[in-house]
Amino acid sequence: LLQDKFREFSRDTGGLGQERVDAANAAAAALIAGGHPERAAVAQWQAGLNEAWAELLELVATRAQELAAAHELQRFRRDARQVLAQLRDKARQVPEELGRDLRAAEGLERQHRAFEHDVQALSAQVTAVQEAAGHLAAAYAGPRAEELRAQEGAVAAAWAELRGRCQ
Repeated sequence: LLQDKFREFSRDTGGLGQERVDAANAAAAALIAGGHPERAAVAQWQAGLNEAWAELLELVATRAQELAAAHELQRFRRDARQVLAQLRDKARQVPEELGRDLRAAEGLERQHRAFEHDVQALSAQVTAVQEAAGHLAAAYAGPRAEELRAQEGAVAAAWAELRGRCQ
């Protein structure tokens, strides 16, 4: 939502602002070319306007990058929490029962194979979280990078525990 509003602001600012800057530059150029007595001040004002416009465009671009990075970070946090919750939920579902007889043991073995299949489906999600953590940790330093590594470590530990319980 914030990114969408900022994109709209950026588009409006870029389009309408550029038109106004172009009109102001044309008026300033006409005054200078017409020999206005204050043409030095007009030229100085024009240079200041163009410098301020370029700075605004740079600030808008920087803010867009910051918003994209924040969005990516929040998506990682959400995905890591979801995958961790799924892994913990699956770990609680691992059957402890061994079976009383051959028929029960065979039934449990079939259930276990199906369960392992479900667990393997989580593998892609775990890999995606690990790759995203590596990518983001390279972009951040300090406490934020440590937080990313900790979240990735929690997912990896839960994944290892679940796989170990399935053996």
